[in-house]
Amino acid sequence: MSGEVTQETIDKYVALDNKIRLLENKNIRKTYDSVKKRYDAIVLSVQTLKKKYEECKKQTAKEKADVDQLDIKSFLNQEAFDKSMSKEKAEYLEALNREELIKKQLDTIQPQLGEMEKELNREKGGIEELEKMCQEQEDLLSKIFDGAYGSELENKLESDLDLVREKRQRIGNAKYKWTNGRILLEHACNQLAFANKRWADIKNTSLNMQEKYGIATEARNNLIAAIQNLQSCQKYLDNIDFPYCKPNEVQTLEKATNNIYVDMQSPDRHKHAGECYNVTHRRAAALLQWFDNVINTVIEKDIMESTKEEAEASKKLRAERIKLLKEKVEAQGMGGQVQIDDSAKNELAMCDGEEEDIEIQAVIFKADGEDDNSLHPAQDVPPAPTPVPLSELAPPPNNEALFGNIEQLKKQHEKEISDFQKAQEMNKARLQQGLEAKLAARRNRRTKNTPE
Repeated sequence: MSGEVTQETIDKYVALDNKIRLLENKNIRKTYDSVKKRYDAIVLSVQTLKKKYEECKKQTAKEKADVDQLDIKSFLNQEAFDKSMSKEKAEYLEALNREELIKKQLDTIQPQLGEMEKELNREKGGIEELEKMCQEQEDLLSKIFDGAYGSELENKLESDLDLVREKRQRIGNAKYKWTNGRILLEHACNQLAFANKRWADIKNTSLNMQEKYGIATEARNNLIAAIQNLQSCQKYLDNIDFPYCKPNEVQTLEKATNNIYVDMQSPDRHKHAGECYNVTHRRAAALLQWFDNVINTVIEKDIMESTKEEAEASKKLRAERIKLLKEKVEAQGMGGQVQIDDSAKNELAMCDGEEEDIEIQAVIFKADGEDDNSLHPAQDVPPAPTPVPLSELAPPPNNEALFGNIEQLKKQHEKEISDFQKAQEMNKARLQQGLEAKLAARRNRRTKNTPE
């Protein structure tokens, strides 16, 4: 026997439906997956950097020993000794710089783990709250409709909503990743601009060697931060092939940064290193322009459409359920005692079409002395490189790279609808079994992530 529909039942359904949709709009399941993936990547990075740091320390110690143990008695003349000493000192300086660079990266990235663990716990708590409310709503509907669907249409409309909600959440997750990645990229561009400016300042002939070392260190620190931000941006979108600042280009910049103190001492090497820094800056600016194009012309458009599509599907499902609840109330002879009016419908529609604001959660790498307003370049930094004409800008990634295999979702949806329709052709007992199976499937859809 089906459960009695009372005013309390209606109020509880309305309240649960609103709370569920508010949490669904926050896209907490997909956000948790993204954060967990980044957390795992950072754990691996910390392990790799620790190993590299130990190797660098050994190499630095070896190079230092080579300098200390160099004996003039082993050379024919002072000139040969000075040449060999100059070479050993350069190798020691390069090894020391590489060790400091790795240590700086490690010191910057390691503290992120604690913050990300807190973030994961927050997101996990939201998921548990959502799943609890979904289960409560399913139990309520199951009680009202004898463990089955209220109608064949309710099943179809719920399946439709599951499909468009998954689609909207995937697009929302893409926006989350691209928006956070863009923030990292914008910082990298400003840091590269500052590094290029300071590197050019070293050519000032009035500077002594100590002053040049100080300027080179400023350039180096900004280059390190830019490299980390570029690499972190890539990790946000590890399935996307960047058209500019590819991993091998960033590795080239990293090698040049390792040699910065040697390169500053020779005009030719200074020029060659400056070309590397400048090219990377121009390509990073082009990548930022590409990001803006993808976000503004593809992702924003798709998220507006999918949000509208989800709101319409949600509205149709609620209308069907309200109709079914009304029929239950009338069948009980309680039409005058239970109110299901337009106010309930309006309350149910409160958060339809609302898109949750993207929270910036990217951990930004900053150079020593860089202020919190570093998205605004220093006044003495040259203007950004000339934008790439849109006709020459790399095309956006395809939809599958951006959002996952949406077509597979549609096929799965069509199969579920087809299976249900076949079940309707069976006898009543078999039909009841099929409905209960579909109810279980519906619960699974709400509590499990769909592979992307």
